[in-house]
Amino acid sequence: MKNLGLASLLSPMTEDDFFKNYWPRNPLFIPASNKLKSLIDLSELTDINYLLSNRVLKVRACLPDYDDEYSSLMLDPEDALKAYRNGMTLVFDAMQTQSEGVANFLKQIRSDLGLVTGGAADDLTRSRAMAYATPAGGRTRLHFDANANFVVQLKGTKCWWLAPNTSVNNPTERYTSCTGEITDALEKQCHAQLLDELPDDSLAFTLEPGSVLFVPRGYWHQTATDEDSLSLTFTFSQPTWADVLAKSIHGHLLQSEVWRELADGLEGPDPKRKKEAITRFEILVKKLAEELMGMKAANLLAHANLIKFCRVSPDRIYPE
Repeated sequence: MKNLGLASLLSPMTEDDFFKNYWPRNPLFIPASNKLKSLIDLSELTDINYLLSNRVLKVRACLPDYDDEYSSLMLDPEDALKAYRNGMTLVFDAMQTQSEGVANFLKQIRSDLGLVTGGAADDLTRSRAMAYATPAGGRTRLHFDANANFVVQLKGTKCWWLAPNTSVNNPTERYTSCTGEITDALEKQCHAQLLDELPDDSLAFTLEPGSVLFVPRGYWHQTATDEDSLSLTFTFSQPTWADVLAKSIHGHLLQSEVWRELADGLEGPDPKRKKEAITRFEILVKKLAEELMGMKAANLLAHANLIKFCRVSPDRIYPE
């Protein structure tokens, strides 16, 4: 497969137009064309039988009564086809481990988007590819994700409905409507009641083989298909400034033997030990605040390997 990246997904739109008008908040639909033929024609993505025959990892089979991919069973590949024939959507996670072509495409898109990683051991972006095999009549319930998704339709058609999220800006948690399940973190982020159904002015798109849909983080969406559908989603976690700050400071603090001390006494039955522990933490935090006032942000980022840097003197670090 020839080298593909973000430009291939977006064509005929330019990357500059995408970053100016769509990324990271506005959805984008690009009608079917032959620009992704080399991806669609990959033998690994031929059909559900080929996907299953080359599968090493388990497959997620979505429970049809819940219409949500996170309400699923983990099945061995040999059992997944039975589930599919019984109307269950199959989700093939980590397709980048199953196809070199998909892996290269995923890596290039992440690089083109400029998303920060911080290293493989603690990747803030967590880029991954997932294939969805949806039988005729399959659907997903209204939900939003904490990731940004690029959907490529491979086989069949699938209908998508999208709507902006007026309940929470920049959510860090996923949510599915009508479940009654909301995490504590997401509940604190909401400023209005979450939706139970799509608004009347929602956007509607029909994806055909070669179509591309960009679904931003937090955007409400649901899907349905009248025929067997196969699609591939490139999904990227959205590292927040809070994530960057936390990782940066953590990398900086671990260089200090004082901050590497055991956080002893914060829990337990002894109130004296707990009080001493809180006092100790207060002292450390105040010293850190004073220290940070004189630090450059680039230095913090460099300590956490969030940017490349070059050292030009013992006390000066500059980003490349």
